Amino acid sequence: MTLASTSAAAAELPKARLWGIGRYDLAGQLVYFEVSWDDWQRDVAWARAMLADHGVGAKKGDGEVGGGLVIVGGMPESPWFDPFETAARELGAPYSIGEIYGFEAFRTGMYARRLPVTMIFGIDRTVAEGLGDELADVVARVPVIVARPDAAGLLAEAGAAPYIVTLVGPAIAVECPYRSGAHLNGAEWTLAERGGELFLSTAGPRADQVSQVPVGLRGTLTQGECACGRTGQRVTITE
Repeated sequence: MTLASTSAAAAELPKARLWGIGRYDLAGQLVYFEVSWDDWQRDVAWARAMLADHGVGAKKGDGEVGGGLVIVGGMPESPWFDPFETAARELGAPYSIGEIYGFEAFRTGMYARRLPVTMIFGIDRTVAEGLGDELADVVARVPVIVARPDAAGLLAEAGAAPYIVTLVGPAIAVECPYRSGAHLNGAEWTLAERGGELFLSTAGPRADQVSQVPVGLRGTLTQGECACGRTGQRVTITE
């Protein structure tokens, strides 16, 4: 028995229908949703394209590896952030995980100081505040900061020009380098806005189907082609 034979045998085993189950908070109520393996694979493909647009990947030339990133996301957020971890590996980019808790903020700062990190993805206000006086040094070292809406103002004050990533119920939206709103994967999801409140529906064959569910966010929607070439919806969170 070898590692190769064990891996080959494992690949032949029947795969469970679900990759996992996620949950998000809506007005104090936990909402659970299923993610199938097919859902996850499509999410990885979309995440890979979004990261590549921001320059994440293996550096070409001299055998060096560049484009490393820190992904700030907690274990309960795996349905949203695991596809970006897998996408980073597929792109050949080294990555590390920074937790979303204030007492773990030092981890994100340590990676930024000691490693050739070119992106921090998913930083929230708790971690930004947890970095304290170190925040300005971190954003000066890392050229691309992709932040959650609650951290954007604090990061801007520290000298960053953050792009936005936001959780939209079971979906995720990420801003491209053209900064014209966070892109939603239109093959999987669609948003509606009524009175400033956002409502989500599934557009693809996902394991968990929803229709016009509130996601507890307020924002505006932009339709049409972005300068990056993507079509579909982009969302700007207003509060």
